[in-house]
Amino acid sequence: MKRTSVLAAILVVTTASACSADQKEQPMRTETATAQRPVDSSGSGDSGDRATNPAEPIPALVADADLIVTGTITDTTPADGAGDAYGPQTATIEVTATLKGDPAPDKLSITKPESSYFLVDAAHASGDRKARSGGVFVLRDGGDAPTLFGHVGVHDHEFAAQWFARALAGLPATLPPPTSDQLREWVAMADVIVFAAATGDAGSVETSTPRLDWAPTGTLEPIEALKGELPGPVAVTRGPQPAQPGGTWAFPVQQERTGVFFLDTSGQLTVINTAAPWDVSPVQVRQLLR
Repeated sequence: MKRTSVLAAILVVTTASACSADQKEQPMRTETATAQRPVDSSGSGDSGDRATNPAEPIPALVADADLIVTGTITDTTPADGAGDAYGPQTATIEVTATLKGDPAPDKLSITKPESSYFLVDAAHASGDRKARSGGVFVLRDGGDAPTLFGHVGVHDHEFAAQWFARALAGLPATLPPPTSDQLREWVAMADVIVFAAATGDAGSVETSTPRLDWAPTGTLEPIEALKGELPGPVAVTRGPQPAQPGGTWAFPVQQERTGVFFLDTSGQLTVINTAAPWDVSPVQVRQLLR
């Protein structure tokens, strides 16, 4: 009887350990597009970002917009929103770039109709997911001032700039994952392949968004070495990337992201991935290494 109990206990511990290892090994799921995120229709909490709409693809917004700019909000009237439905506002954008339409002035006045999000001065931005302080502004001509349109209006997702750049170039909004041929090439070229958590270097930011900054250099915290060895954490740099609208990938600064990194160790540790590491799973690589 005691022997049976001991065996049962061993099975429980073994199963729990295996589950824990599997969970640790799984790469972080790729963020979905703002327009593809689930809609919080409860109207009861602040955790959901209700300014989303699965039926509102970015290419359609690009086609319908008269003006698309990137920038940050410097003032709003009224100052912020309250309640579940947010009334009309006027705002001033400090424009960073014009993506579509006639070049916008450095300071652009806009209006926002009643919506499920509200505008806020970037200097007073909070963690409220329904507040919009900057990003990609999708606008239509509206008389005295351009008017935000669409269910979102202001796209502040960390990948929004890339999605709009690709859509404006006639490409699918989301960057495709690496092909099987790319993975085979990287497996052959890499000295080390590691499943790791990556964090960008705050001192080398190349792209900033309201939610996340991106850098070409960062730190890898190895979780599992798939080929070779890599003691960690280690500083790495992103290798040369193909030129394409919206770029390819970079290291996230404010929060880590896990993926599979293919490394050239002949000099400075360099990641040779030319597509997002978080779009590669360890399972794919193990199959190619067999």
